[in-house]
Amino acid sequence: MTPPGLHSLAPKLDLKSADESWATSSPDKDRHIRALYLKLQEELVRGVIKKFDVGRSEAEDVVQTAFTRYAEVTSVIENPRAFLYRSCSNIAIDQIRRRQVQLSYAQQVIDSETSNTEELGPEREVEGRQRLGIVSRALWAMPSKRRKLLIMHRFDGLSYAEIGRRVSLSESVVRKHISNALADCQKALQVQR
Repeated sequence: MTPPGLHSLAPKLDLKSADESWATSSPDKDRHIRALYLKLQEELVRGVIKKFDVGRSEAEDVVQTAFTRYAEVTSVIENPRAFLYRSCSNIAIDQIRRRQVQLSYAQQVIDSETSNTEELGPEREVEGRQRLGIVSRALWAMPSKRRKLLIMHRFDGLSYAEIGRRVSLSESVVRKHISNALADCQKALQVQR
């Protein structure tokens, strides 16, 4: 039976369910997963792209994670296609929620900094220079790849997808590096307060 909400994405299973032997036998299980991956990978990627309006690289990451979860299951799954569709949906939703939380936090930080701006006086100018120095030191203290990706995003104005294409990384990996870089800068500023 297709999980609720996925009727439009998950056609009926035409693969035979594996018997109990694959759940314990590594070569059989590996063969089963490999065959399932070859059969369903492209279909799942297209489904994730269509349903969640994400880039191909992010959809591929979602599908890969779903197959990893499938491989880790020790019991027999009666309907692997439905399990994988449900897993893809859950993973994509988790990523969207995580991204929304990160963006919300970043926006709160920006808003709080913006609301704290007062008329520039000598003390605000000194404080601004000190904060710039702190951020500059934090930038140079972080790994070069992380720094480069943050600069490409914040200073060059490139999207995560564009950065990913330029440096041959997935969009989600770029997003994670930039999120970590912003967190590093924020930690450095909080330590100095």
